[in-house]
This record gives sequence, structure tokens and C-alpha cells, in this order.
Amino acid sequence: MLREVKPKNARTARILKAKEPQLIEPPKRTLLLHGSKCPQALHTVLKTFHSLTRPDSVLFHKKNENIHPFESVESLEFLANKNECGLVVFGSSNKKRPNCVTMARVFDSKILDMCELMLLPHPDAEQHTDLAMHIGIGLRPMILFSGSAWEDSTSMAHVMLKSMFLDLFKGETSDKIDVEGLQYILMIGAEEPTEGLAPVVHLRWYKLRTKRSGHKLPRVELEEIGPKFDFKVGRLQEAPRDAMKEAMKQGKRPNEEIKMKKNISMDSIGDKIGRVHLGKQDLSGLQTRKMKGLKRRAGVESDDDADQDMMDVDEISEDEGRKRAKTA
Repeated sequence: MLREVKPKNARTARILKAKEPQLIEPPKRTLLLHGSKCPQALHTVLKTFHSLTRPDSVLFHKKNENIHPFESVESLEFLANKNECGLVVFGSSNKKRPNCVTMARVFDSKILDMCELMLLPHPDAEQHTDLAMHIGIGLRPMILFSGSAWEDSTSMAHVMLKSMFLDLFKGETSDKIDVEGLQYILMIGAEEPTEGLAPVVHLRWYKLRTKRSGHKLPRVELEEIGPKFDFKVGRLQEAPRDAMKEAMKQGKRPNEEIKMKKNISMDSIGDKIGRVHLGKQDLSGLQTRKMKGLKRRAGVESDDDADQDMMDVDEISEDEGRKRAKTA
């Protein structure tokens, strides 16, 4: 169960209100930590993630010896809450799990879910030392998920990783985009799933180069930059169902009422939809012969009209007979 904090004063109430779900959430801050042993390859991963998520990330260079995410999460929760971070990236290496990167998300001051990524050795070792990304601070990347595995909703590993990478690199949400700010692409590729083998994920970065094409639109080319990372997915810790449901809750829209009336709801687009229930209609007293167009069709008199005309002729003849008898 999620804990419920009741404000004791107006200041605490304002702080809790700011932490409530918002319609447009601000970018999540990321905390990057080193373990007791952090080789140069892991240090490159943390430094690259930090350079691409600034100013919404904090990198600690001090080694932490007593942090074991899948055994005890108290230390991670304490450091994340102290630095107001919703994402944690922890790099450590040991004999059983060498070059391990643990990604965790925090919700309500507690660890929500975690995923382990094992860094695979790359044949070009010198690529890991090239950190000249030449990316401006605060720029958002264009993210491309390559591979059919990302569309498989039954693969929990790919669903969790896709959500985590989007939270890590998407940056600030805005309704206007400057074309000059689209400078690089992050491609996250996934190999085809193989039974019995852990999924492998590839991270590549590309710089956008615009050149003259002789037309109105320029020619766009991609130039590979930065280090190359290949990860093998390790252990996973899924989020509890009630906690994930609470974490996915969105804030109220400006025009949305506090309490919706009965049979009135909002669709996914934001339009208001109402449902009206009608009782059984009695059609026995409905009159349909008042219109002239319903009496005759194409110059043919109906049987009812003929009977009515005969009744009118009979009534007139009787009246005229009475009048003639009186005058006589």
C-alpha cells in the first residue's frame, strides 16, 4: 500500500500539491552512481549518459561500497530522495556480474522497478575513449527503436527498457520544436529474440548533417559519433500492480470538473461524452394521417379515403331530405 502523508501546515500542503500528478510532467532528474569497482568502460557509460541528460542529471564520482540494488534498496532510495531524482543509474562490476549497469525508477520515495544491463566488450576498444559528442546542453534527441522486439507487448524486458530509455532521454515536454535543436539521433536496436538467450540491446548515436541538395529542402546525412554500447539484459524487478497504476495516473485537465456527473465521461482525446437512457415509447397514440402527403399517393385514393367520402355523401343526402320534407 502507498503511504498517505497528511500536511501539517500550509508549506507542507504546497509541497505535496507540487508532487501530485501533472498533466504535463517535468523532466525526471537522473542520479548516476559508481559502485565499489567501476572500470573505465562503465565510467564511460555513466559519463556519456550524464553528458546527454544535463542539466537534469547528477553524477557522483565517489565509490559506494555498500550498495547492492537487488539485495537492498535503502541506500538508493535515500540518495535519490535527497537529490530529488526519479531515475537512478548505478554502475558496478564484480566477478559474477562484470560491467553491470542497473537502471531503477523511483516513485513515492520507493524503488518502482529495476533492470540490469551487462555491458558487452566491443571489438573496437578505442571507441570507448571517444567522448567528443559535441551536443549542446538541454538538446533533446530523436529516438529511434529499431527491431521488431520493441513492438512485442509480451516481452517484459523490452517493454520495461523502452519505458526507461524514454524517461531517461526524452527531456522536457513542449508543444513547439525548433528545427535547429534537432541535432542528433539516438538509435536503440534490439536483436531478434532467441529462445534460451538473454536479449541484446545496441545503443548508437548519430549527428545530423545538412548539405546542399539543389532543391528547396536540404539533404540530410547521418554521421556516427560517440562510443558504441552493447548490453545484454540481466535481472528484472517488475513494479507492483497497484504502484504502477498509481504512477501512471495523469493530472486533471484545466476544463475538467472535480466530480464528473453520472453517465458523463471523457475520452482519450479529451472530449466530453454523455449517455442518455430513454424509456419505452408508446406509439399507439401516434397520429400519422394529419399530413396531406399521407392521404393520397400518385392520384390513387386509399380505401379509408373512399369510405370517408361515402360517409360524407350519405350525411349530406339525409340533411337535404329533411329540409325538403319541412318545406313541403
